[in-house]
Amino acid sequence: MRLTLLLISRCTCALVAGVALGLSGCDTPMDLATLPQQPAGTLDTAYVAIMPPFGGFNGPEGMLLGKDQLLYVADTRANRLVMLNRAGGVLSERTMLHPVAVAQDSRLDLLVCGEMVAANGDTVGAIFRLHLVSASADSAHRLDRVRIDTVWRELAHPRRRFPGITVLSDNSYLAARDGSDNSSLIDPDGRVLLFDKNDTFITPLPAFVTGSGTGIANINHPTSITAFPNSMDFVLVQSSDGIAYGALWMVYSSTSDFQGWLPRLDPARAEDRSVDFIKPARFAHARAVAIDPSRRDVFVADVNADSIFKFTSRGVLRAESFGRVRSAGLMRRPSALAFFEKILYVLDQEQGIILRYRLSTDVPR
Repeated sequence: MRLTLLLISRCTCALVAGVALGLSGCDTPMDLATLPQQPAGTLDTAYVAIMPPFGGFNGPEGMLLGKDQLLYVADTRANRLVMLNRAGGVLSERTMLHPVAVAQDSRLDLLVCGEMVAANGDTVGAIFRLHLVSASADSAHRLDRVRIDTVWRELAHPRRRFPGITVLSDNSYLAARDGSDNSSLIDPDGRVLLFDKNDTFITPLPAFVTGSGTGIANINHPTSITAFPNSMDFVLVQSSDGIAYGALWMVYSSTSDFQGWLPRLDPARAEDRSVDFIKPARFAHARAVAIDPSRRDVFVADVNADSIFKFTSRGVLRAESFGRVRSAGLMRRPSALAFFEKILYVLDQEQGIILRYRLSTDVPR
């Protein structure tokens, strides 16, 4: 089992095993207008918007469609976590300081990344657990009534934040950490932290190399992380600042000699070099990722390109990717994604809305 990386291009870069990759030349974000166009009269690969969008948010950065089939929105500037049904109706909310990401384990507890004010007055990054599972039947849908615990906080490093979190198949979870200082060889800001199901910190993942660079597993400023359903595999996305790969697809391997995460695709292998997912420096700023649980397609939102890129389970770029050109201007700044029952949910940070898209072949007639 290995890791895959996700990228797109309108020109081809030669990747040679053992040779460092450059960050210039043909390394420009892909123009979605160059994707193959559908013949006239065919709609089989076009995403169409479901109207109206769900609104009422203020600079939201995180979204989850949970195992309980409810929507959760980290309404960042409004300092609240919001619970909605899938029709867009608000069920409850809870005041939280700058929530940015949310995940849910199989016990239905929520894990939320946000901020807290420390005793010395510093505002620091933190991870919280909301105990929906232990709430009474009357309170389970009332976020303001459930117990909340602070499970992790960065008291010694007030500039650090947690832009992404995801739960693995055994209820352990990964939190992507970011900050302004990656100069430390021992404890840089940009890491992926592993916690067990009881919120005990285990280790930063050694699979990644922190800092600017062109390596397949270099991370610098992570922006989001999402695990495949019922799996230990995940995709991490990140800012393109100083790194070659804006999206990293990792798979879990457990043998007698090794236990941990590895690249699924590797440009050092000749058979992988032509795969769309691992063409370097093709995202302006990868911000969010979602997985289709049935087809294992991967969706990546590029916040600077206002676009959604869709890849097959083999890393092939799909023609139904869409954005500025193919969304009729509806989508401006996608900050989070979710996928459920053939519907792609896109959280638009700039407009404060949730857009919904469905393939035209799946639209009821």
